[in-house]
Amino acid sequence: MSPRTAVEGTRARKLARAWERLAGPAAAWLTMLALAAVAGVATAANPLAGIVVAGLVLAFGLFVVDPILVAVIVLPGSILIQRVGGASTNLSVADLLVFVAAFVCLFHVEWSRATHLKRFLRGIVWYQAVLLLVVVAHPFKGDIIEWFHRFSYLAGSALVGWVVGYRGRARQSYRIYLWGAAALALLAIEHSAASGFHPAQWGPYQKNAIGSVMWVAAVVAQLNPPWVGIAKVEARIIEVLCLLGLLASQSRQAGILLVVALVAAVLINSDIKSRFKTLIFIGVPALALVYYSLSVMIQNNPQFNSVAIRFGQIGAAIHVWHTSPVLGLGMRFYNLPQYVFVTPPPNSLVDNLASTGIVGSLAFLFLVFVTMRSMNGLPRVYGTLGLVILLGHYVDGLFDTFWIGGLSIPPFVIAGISLGVADADPDSERVPDLLAEAAARRHRTAHRSTRRPSPRPPVRPSTGRDVRPSARPAVGVTRPPVAPG
Repeated sequence: MSPRTAVEGTRARKLARAWERLAGPAAAWLTMLALAAVAGVATAANPLAGIVVAGLVLAFGLFVVDPILVAVIVLPGSILIQRVGGASTNLSVADLLVFVAAFVCLFHVEWSRATHLKRFLRGIVWYQAVLLLVVVAHPFKGDIIEWFHRFSYLAGSALVGWVVGYRGRARQSYRIYLWGAAALALLAIEHSAASGFHPAQWGPYQKNAIGSVMWVAAVVAQLNPPWVGIAKVEARIIEVLCLLGLLASQSRQAGILLVVALVAAVLINSDIKSRFKTLIFIGVPALALVYYSLSVMIQNNPQFNSVAIRFGQIGAAIHVWHTSPVLGLGMRFYNLPQYVFVTPPPNSLVDNLASTGIVGSLAFLFLVFVTMRSMNGLPRVYGTLGLVILLGHYVDGLFDTFWIGGLSIPPFVIAGISLGVADADPDSERVPDLLAEAAARRHRTAHRSTRRPSPRPPVRPSTGRDVRPSARPAVGVTRPPVAPG
């Protein structure tokens, strides 16, 4: 090969590498400019269409600059429960966010290192596989859509959370979520005060929906693991606002779940036991709210209160389950014309029994067992937050409608974040440093609370002479004789 040919080959390789570095960004920015031009034309023709296209341009630009940002905003976006589809699809803004982000995160998961995530997803995959039998047995539209919904809510949310935790974006996602919850708490307080301190609710935000956001945010702000790194003052401000928002919503189940999650955190993590007094300060008002709300409800309407209505809904669901005990009646069967007298049962076990039968109910119990066992297998410093939030969500399903839905996104995203942080530290090398940091924080807090100013000795008035103790013995005291030599 001649020197001229070698030089030309080297030059060609350099040009190829330069083209590879520039082609991708150039194509992305050209696409963005084209969309911007379309947005300008659309704005001139129809302002609403222009706003929509401009939003798409902005979203595309953010995706080009930072693809993981799509996953980061899923947790705070779960607060947006406004519907964007018709009654047939029953989609919310949170549904679309988690679906899009889960698709993006498929390309950012390192499956070879996702040990804890794969254990967690095993229960979800088997659960969804069993539900396919239910879809085949009852192939109506609502059943098919709900299968995809559940797969997105469960597996998609966990996948998104794992990417956020593994890529080190947990603090960013949690901060946005907590301040969004604080803003919702302020709105709830304002609505409750304006309505004479009745339960705060407006539009899609009924009291249990608000309470669901409040108890999760309060637990996150209270536990505040060292790997999250939110400032203590900031976390306490958000926690107080969320507790006031919970009181404004007057959601009984949210108060119970708050206590359940905090008690579980104290029992499984010895590092949280030092906050026992703070947890008592939080738990007592929550239980007082539950007791007051129940007593008022029973006294005012003993026959048609929410407890009696829920028992009636559960009884109706069990009655129709007997017509198809093995595979149930299909998910969302209560939307079918022949079952208009049945409403969604406010109990996850009864809901799975009526919708998916005995087979689906056993798969659901397997799902709960595998996911909780996977979270319990994480180091406590990483897994406590996700474990207690997921536990609270499963307990919530025992007395609430739709154990699976838009409000189930935060628990599974938070569990996924804990899984991602643990997989990012497979040998637990950071655990000693995190525990030392947490211990130092507790020591500073305890020292600050117990430190008292030391009493100063009284100052003697100046007499102009030396007041130090004299070397001479006191009067009446004789020195012992000194032994010779």
